[in-house]
Amino acid sequence: MANERSSQLEQLSREHGEGMAFADRISQLADDGSEESLAEGVRLVQEYYREELEQHLQHEEQTIFAPIVQFHREHFSLCVRLGTEHGLLRTMATTMRLDTAQRDLPVFADVLRKHTLAEDEELLPLVESLFTPEQLDAVLHFTPLPGTPHGRGPAS
Repeated sequence: MANERSSQLEQLSREHGEGMAFADRISQLADDGSEESLAEGVRLVQEYYREELEQHLQHEEQTIFAPIVQFHREHFSLCVRLGTEHGLLRTMATTMRLDTAQRDLPVFADVLRKHTLAEDEELLPLVESLFTPEQLDAVLHFTPLPGTPHGRGPAS
């Protein structure tokens, strides 16, 4: 992962580091393979999704993907690829079950790890090179939409 990021991208970079550590933890629980470890892995994935991942995905979609698609169409395919991975992570996290956890936990960890590396190595450097100071500030000052996890709505 990149060492130096613009100050406006530090939060996303930090969350990426936390996501990599989370993927490692999930892989360890899957490797253990006991019913207790698998149940813990399922619980942790679902909690991670509700408490952190969904907000992180929305943050990127609203403050990074949207401006790239609007103003830098030449990078549209990158946003489509990463957005598809966002959908896969959402689906995997929300449908994770104990009876398929032995198979699903390592796949989730692998997808999360590879996706995070792609964002760190491809997306964030692109953002730093293309975004205006105002666009970078929008990344920094992201607020989740009402009614979403960590948002300011009745469902939060």
